[in-house]
Amino acid sequence: MKPYKVIIAACSDYDPDVISAKIAESVDQMVLPKPISGKIVIKPNLVMAHPQVATESYTRSEVIEGLIRTVLQKGTAIERIDIVEKSGLGITTATAFRHAGYRNLARKYPIIRLRAMEESRQVRIGLDNGQIHKSVRIARAVAERDFLIYAPKLKTNVLSQAYSGALKLNIGSIDSKERMYHHHYDLHRKMIDLLEIANPDLIVTDGIRFAFGGNQMTQPGMALGVLVISANAVAHDMVCARMLNLDPFKIDHIKEAVERGYGPKSFEEIEIAGDVSIESVQEKTKDLDYGFYPVDQFKCNFRIISGTPYCTGGCQGIFLDWLHMVKDRKPKTLARFPNLTALVGKVSQKIDAKTIMLVGDCAQASPQLNARRIVRIKGCPPTHKRIVWDMMVMFGLLAPLVRPSLIWDGFGLYPLKKVKGWLVNLKFKPLQKKA
Repeated sequence: MKPYKVIIAACSDYDPDVISAKIAESVDQMVLPKPISGKIVIKPNLVMAHPQVATESYTRSEVIEGLIRTVLQKGTAIERIDIVEKSGLGITTATAFRHAGYRNLARKYPIIRLRAMEESRQVRIGLDNGQIHKSVRIARAVAERDFLIYAPKLKTNVLSQAYSGALKLNIGSIDSKERMYHHHYDLHRKMIDLLEIANPDLIVTDGIRFAFGGNQMTQPGMALGVLVISANAVAHDMVCARMLNLDPFKIDHIKEAVERGYGPKSFEEIEIAGDVSIESVQEKTKDLDYGFYPVDQFKCNFRIISGTPYCTGGCQGIFLDWLHMVKDRKPKTLARFPNLTALVGKVSQKIDAKTIMLVGDCAQASPQLNARRIVRIKGCPPTHKRIVWDMMVMFGLLAPLVRPSLIWDGFGLYPLKKVKGWLVNLKFKPLQKKA
């Protein structure tokens, strides 16, 4: 008997009844690391949800409802179910909950509590083996849980070598400031540090529709018709990567998790079960363009020069992700870019241009720049929110997310939510050991 199991279950519709039956059947076929009982935490992927511009890249509420029904059916002595998340782009998680339909779930199932990281109680947990983090602040609900379920969205992500899965979901376990700390060439090590305190007991991935090829929030999707279920995050991600015709051992965060002993060292240790074969999914995904390539190869009407270091999870990756965002939802905007040269990373050669844009702190160390105008987007790395704002202010270029409701949400409501979180955490607990 192989020590790890991953089930690929056929599921073509977002029907909570069908989803629940598939999850329950799968749970019966595997050995969970602990019983489903007590305080349950579900961590979905709600980096962003919006009915116009971010329609495919989040975990659908029907999948979460199917999970909740399974927990109530298979679990014992369930005290509560917390859905914990921290959205991206500096948008409030409460808005993501609303757009994704999670508020309706909370009304339907009184046992549910929606926990937005930025406005909820947090605790600081020490890490014994962290390479990037020695301690992190996480939601108190996560620290005190008895059973942790990850519910990723099956999608691509140019910040993590084309694949975003259960291991990548860990970044949403921490708040904004720590989230961006070492979010560059160390991103894979940072992700796996977090497994020490947030290693899921069950993973259920929403692959009913697959989001691919663009920005992690705004990219389009296609019907794939699967749920991927496992009790080990590394085995799960290895199988999902292969389903997408990717080599898991060329994806840094998967390799890092394997090297630290969090899962199988090879596919020979994984039993793949279910009513869908890897090969049948590979056939559907084999000709897809995931948009993962060097940022200076992005086709646009201005020049991009990539310097050193090359940060897939940092400046180069985030700028590429932002360019994909524009291409996804406002492709005509690319033709309106001014005549500029964008430097991402430190460039040693002499650059002559009318306008030079320095993206990130490393670019600002480039020594030989000759231009009428030099503009800067600061950060290591700059956030998506920073790039969106600076491009609007400096060049009048409106990204798809420049909408009155989202501007209010990100620059008006989000700071208020942060103040609320500060007040909630006035009695901040001292450093604690992990549970």
